[in-house]
Amino acid sequence: MQEKTENQNEQISLLSFSPLTIVQDVLRRWYLILAAALLAGMAAYVLSDLLYTPAYATTTTFVVSAKGSSSTVYQNLSATTNLASVFSEVLNSSILRKTILQTLGMNTFDGTISATAIAETNLLTLRVTASDPRTAFLVTRAIIENHSVVSYQVLGDTILEVLQDPVVPVAPVSAAASFSYLKKAAVLAAAATCVLLGLLSYRRDTVRSRQEAEKKLNCQVLGEIHHEKKYKTLGALLRRRKTGILITKPTTSFLFTETMRKLRRRVEMQMPKDGQILMITSVMENEGKSTIAVNLALAMAKKSKRVLLMDCDFRKPACYKILECPWRGVGTVDVVAGRAEMKDTIVRMKDTELYLLLERKGMRSNTELAGSPGMARLMEEARKYFDYVIVDTPPMSVASDAEFIMELADASLLVVRQNYVTSEGLNRAATALDNARSKLLGCVVNNVYSLPQGEGYGYGYGYGHYGRYGKYGKYSEQ
Repeated sequence: MQEKTENQNEQISLLSFSPLTIVQDVLRRWYLILAAALLAGMAAYVLSDLLYTPAYATTTTFVVSAKGSSSTVYQNLSATTNLASVFSEVLNSSILRKTILQTLGMNTFDGTISATAIAETNLLTLRVTASDPRTAFLVTRAIIENHSVVSYQVLGDTILEVLQDPVVPVAPVSAAASFSYLKKAAVLAAAATCVLLGLLSYRRDTVRSRQEAEKKLNCQVLGEIHHEKKYKTLGALLRRRKTGILITKPTTSFLFTETMRKLRRRVEMQMPKDGQILMITSVMENEGKSTIAVNLALAMAKKSKRVLLMDCDFRKPACYKILECPWRGVGTVDVVAGRAEMKDTIVRMKDTELYLLLERKGMRSNTELAGSPGMARLMEEARKYFDYVIVDTPPMSVASDAEFIMELADASLLVVRQNYVTSEGLNRAATALDNARSKLLGCVVNNVYSLPQGEGYGYGYGYGHYGRYGKYGKYSEQ
C-alpha cells in the first residue's frame, strides 16, 4: 500500500513540472530577486572598497649600449634582450633592496620592481610600483643611483644610460574594482535567487492543469480555461485600462466563448433535478470566479432561459465592473436588508434573458447579512421567477458568507486558478461544499498558461482585479 502511494506521489510530482508556471512564479516575486541583487551588490561594493589598496607606478627608460663606440646596432639590440630578464633579477636582489632601503631610511618595501625591453630597440623600461606615489618615485631614483653597485659584476661591459627621468605619479595605475564586483555579485545573487524560487515553485503542491486537477482534487473537473491578455490594445496597456471578458464582446476569443458554452452544457447536465440556484465560489481572491459567473449566466441566457445573476460578494463586488453596468443606487444588500424589493431592483440586460441583481460598494462586516432571513427570502423569491439563479459569493478563505449561501443553493461550482492555491486548501474547500445541502458539481481550472500544442492554443484569458472601464453598456429595466 505504501509503495502504491509513493508511485502516485511520484506521478503527481512529474505532472507538477511546468516551465511556464515556474517562470511565472519567479517573475511574480521580482521584488525578492531585485532585493537580493541589490543587497549582494552593495555588500560586494563595500567589501571591495574596504580591501582596495591603490598602486602607484613610476617608470624610467634606459639606453643599453656596450662600452666603446665600436658596438653595432645588432649587438646593442641583442644585449638589451638578454639584459631584460637578468636586470629584473638584479633589481629584486636582496643586496640592491638593502642598499635602497638604507639610502631612503626605510625598513621595508612591499612594492614591485620590473624591467622590460622595448621591442626592436635598445631601450629598457624600469617600472616601480608602490602603495603611495612618493615611495614609488624615491625608490626609482634610488635604483638609478645605486644599481651599478650590484649590476657591474653581472652586466659586465653593458652600460645603462638614463633616457627618461622618473616623475612623481599623480594617479593610481590600479583603479578600484568596486563597481565591477558590484555587478558580478548582483548578477550572481539574482541568478541564485531565481534558481531558489524555481525550486520552491516546483515543490509547491498546487494545480497546474486539468490533468493535475483530476489527480489531486476530490471533485470532478468540468473545464479548463486558458489565459488571455488583460489589455487588448497598446493604448489600453499604456492607460492601464483592462477590458471585461464577456462572450458577447467581439474582442473575446472564439475559444473562450466555446469553452463557456461547453461549461454551460456540463453544468446543466450535472445540476440536480429541479435545481435552480448555482453558487460559484473560490478559495482565494483573484481566481476569476466573478468572470466565470457572469459568462456562465450569459451562456445560459442565450438558450432563452430566464437567468438571474446575483452578486452576493458583499466584500468586493465585481460583476458590475465586468459587465460595465451603471450603478442605480440600490442592489443586493438593499433587497436582503429589506430596504428595497427585488422586482424594483433587478435590471434586464438588453436583448437577452439575463437579469441582474448587482452590488457596488463593499462591506467589511456582512456575515450576518449572508445568513439572515432576508437572504433566504430573496433566494425563495428568485426561484419563482427564474429558471436559473447564478450566485457569485466571496472566497471561502476570506469570509463565511459562502457557507451560509451554500445551504440555500441547489448546487455549487468551485473555481480553481492555475498554480494559486495548494491542493490541500482546495480539497478542504471541496469537502466543505460537498458536505453542504447543495451539490458540488465540480471545479473549473482557470487562467491556465500552457505552451502551444496545436491550433487554437494562441488564445487565453486573464482574470484578476478590474480597474477603470469605458462607456457602460445599455440596459433596460424589467
